[in-house]
Amino acid sequence: MTGSPGERASGTWPAENNPAGFADAWPGLKRIPGHPAAYVGRGSAERLGDALAQLHVKRLLVVHGRTSYERSGAHRFITALSGRHEVEHFDGVQPNPGIEQIRAGITTMRRFGPEAVIGIGGGSSLDVAKAIAVLAEQRRSPEDCLRHPEVITEVRRCALVLMPTTAGSGSEMTQFATVYVEGRKRSLDVDQARADLALIDQDLTESLPLGDSVSTGLDALAQSIESYWSVAATPASQTLALDALGRLLPALALAADTGVFSDPRVRTELAHGASLAGAAINISRTTAAHALSYDLTLRLGLAHGTAVALHLPWLLERHARLTDPDCRHPQGSAAVRDAVADIENIAHTQAGRGVRQLTEQLLALAGRPTGIEQLALPADRWLAPMTAALASGRAANNPCVLTVADLLPLLTE
Repeated sequence: MTGSPGERASGTWPAENNPAGFADAWPGLKRIPGHPAAYVGRGSAERLGDALAQLHVKRLLVVHGRTSYERSGAHRFITALSGRHEVEHFDGVQPNPGIEQIRAGITTMRRFGPEAVIGIGGGSSLDVAKAIAVLAEQRRSPEDCLRHPEVITEVRRCALVLMPTTAGSGSEMTQFATVYVEGRKRSLDVDQARADLALIDQDLTESLPLGDSVSTGLDALAQSIESYWSVAATPASQTLALDALGRLLPALALAADTGVFSDPRVRTELAHGASLAGAAINISRTTAAHALSYDLTLRLGLAHGTAVALHLPWLLERHARLTDPDCRHPQGSAAVRDAVADIENIAHTQAGRGVRQLTEQLLALAGRPTGIEQLALPADRWLAPMTAALASGRAANNPCVLTVADLLPLLTE
């Protein structure tokens, strides 16, 4: 599967193999802006066979977890393809995938030689699908590619189709994937890791357990907020972030008030809003809430969205007090304070409460800690990794320069 020496990683699967015009053939589906071919709506998963016919592929590698694939009903769409396609499965994807899973997936890729990789599941399954589709072609080891992205020089030769079974990770919309190497979070971030086609069907999220629904919904909420105030934000990413908030906030508020996510309005709006949030962070990237979350997930086993949500309220309040000496946003501290005011105004208008109250309600609904202080993190064990997180690229994208003084109130002696 390795490309010839003259071929370079110019972005994605060769354009001549990737016909446009999906939307013309699929009335009733909505196209998500910020992506060349992302479609949301009930029944979009049923279009997988049509899409593969348009992509002219026969050999399929399906990447998924062991439970969500069956529980969501996604297996029905793959089973329906088995008579016309040669199908191989790479299953058993675990949350927060490590390099071992990527190596195993690359081995399967090189042995089977698929013409298309189809990622189905939550963020971890979609990230694994993206990573193996890109890294299987490279001459260097996956570890080298993750540490030194400049060595990713070979084009992705297979089509990449992503179908989320959660509403929150946004991975179906982005060109990056998270992989843990020796206990450290690494990001694959290259153009060719963005899917050729994303099919977002809210019906695939109906069986998602309550805890997962809360965590992924809060992840999408945090992505929208972080994208809106990001140092790298653009008018396009801010528009996407605001559109996402307009869908996510009322849906999350309805779920918080009723105690369930089964209302079709909730599922529909969360699926749409989460994909808009993913499109927003693909432009702007995330900020400190995400940077500080990874150790909570790795060391305590907290779900990613829960870990992010525990940092979101205090960061909102810190940003509301931002002054010029602590500001790295190109538009200045007043613009960041205005952004926080915008977010809270939208929350009160659309959800009838502020972000902190909504976040705490949802975490309580899922039986999770509602504040980071409830974790009782001892300073002697947590100050060093949290300080290190503030030196990461995601934290450097944060509009407020955070210091040890900001972290100490979160920790116990």
